[in-house]
Amino acid sequence: MTEPRFGEVSFYQALADALNDDRHWLDMATDITYSMTHVYRSPIGRTFFLQFDGGKLTEVAELGSAADRPADFVIAGHPDTWQAVITKATSPLAALTTGKLKVEGKLTTLIKQMAKFTYMIDKMTTLEPSFPS
Repeated sequence: MTEPRFGEVSFYQALADALNDDRHWLDMATDITYSMTHVYRSPIGRTFFLQFDGGKLTEVAELGSAADRPADFVIAGHPDTWQAVITKATSPLAALTTGKLKVEGKLTTLIKQMAKFTYMIDKMTTLEPSFPS
């Protein structure tokens, strides 16, 4: 497998491999059947679609824009914010509550599933992607 690169589809493919090989995640996330879009604003300007089915991350795709495919949740932010979350320089909750990451979708569902989404984000922090210099 190639090194995952921040702001590229390879990062999300590595996340799919990591989650789908994680027995703890698969056991806890059986009710996670949602789609999610992550938007990296300029200067990266890329959008990634994730489909979860019973906890398994079954599809990863790069989109032209978030409007290309409906998703249950759309999370958008500046690449610096995404990098800060992925490197644990800031918490996802802090990024959300300060508006640095914007969420569209059913917030009650997101809050109800927060422990699982936090686990997924924690898994993202273990991928050790290369970052642009």
